[in-house]
Amino acid sequence: MIDHKDFMHGAALVAIADSDMFTALNRASVKYGHYVVNHDRHLFIKYNDGKGPGDYFFTFSGEDKKRISSEPALQVFAVLVCGNEVVTGIARDELSQLIPLATAAASTVKVSAQQGRQLKVSGPNGQLPLIPRRSFPARVLS
Repeated sequence: MIDHKDFMHGAALVAIADSDMFTALNRASVKYGHYVVNHDRHLFIKYNDGKGPGDYFFTFSGEDKKRISSEPALQVFAVLVCGNEVVTGIARDELSQLIPLATAAASTVKVSAQQGRQLKVSGPNGQLPLIPRRSFPARVLS
């Protein structure tokens, strides 16, 4: 039987593999959802099953934040799969503007994916500039 989480992660991975900028995909660690793309970009994929359009919430546990912040690679991204609506990626430095990566407490990021509008990504520490819906996977591959 195919796990639902595999379908959700597959949405992000297929978009990446279909890009002209894609060269390689490898599993990066034993952590499910942690991949290395093009030998230099670490991706941490999270998903929310919600039905769009609407708001999608992604919880980053203390362990998630520790893994993301301690990854020595320069290019580290959280890839957020918003149900069957949209996939987006945010860089580690952007994520650190939204949630405190250094704390052990869980933190939540919200992606507002209103139909026909750019994505609003926010957390307890603030909001990012609007992100175009079609910016993934170029946002993590360029």
